[in-house]
Amino acid sequence: MSRKVSAAVIAEIAVVAAIYAALTVFLAPFSYGAVQVRLSEVLMLLCVYRKRWCVSLTIGCMIANLFSGMAADFLFGTIATFVAAILMYCVKKPAAASIIPAIANGFLVGGELWIFADVPFLLGFLGVAAGELIAVAVVGLPMLRAARGSRLLCRLVGMPYRDSTK
Repeated sequence: MSRKVSAAVIAEIAVVAAIYAALTVFLAPFSYGAVQVRLSEVLMLLCVYRKRWCVSLTIGCMIANLFSGMAADFLFGTIATFVAAILMYCVKKPAAASIIPAIANGFLVGGELWIFADVPFLLGFLGVAAGELIAVAVVGLPMLRAARGSRLLCRLVGMPYRDSTK
């Protein structure tokens, strides 16, 4: 069965991927290493609403990881983001889903740092997982709640609108 994807959907995927990559690279001192807080990870919460954001954020992560200074990050970091994105889409509840990137990236990127950068696994796991929790749960969830007050943003993202005036 062939399923066509519109030019508008491809453009949306590209824009979100570019935003993720640009934010990650622009905030590079915080985005890479054993202790990292990728503020671009707040976008991972989009995966709860539409599958296309899983593709978009995986591509954005892949591009951003080209600038990490570790060749292995291109593979392991991208796989971690893809796994987290798909699981978040399956969970469908933002609060519960916000923990998934911490676990996926903690294990995969923590393992990568242990194997390729001689960072003790526990330090790598905890540093990456804590940064993910900060970005996705602490920063991202309040941003998501605030965004629900915008009809336009809700329509673009695919999330339900909640009128904050009621």
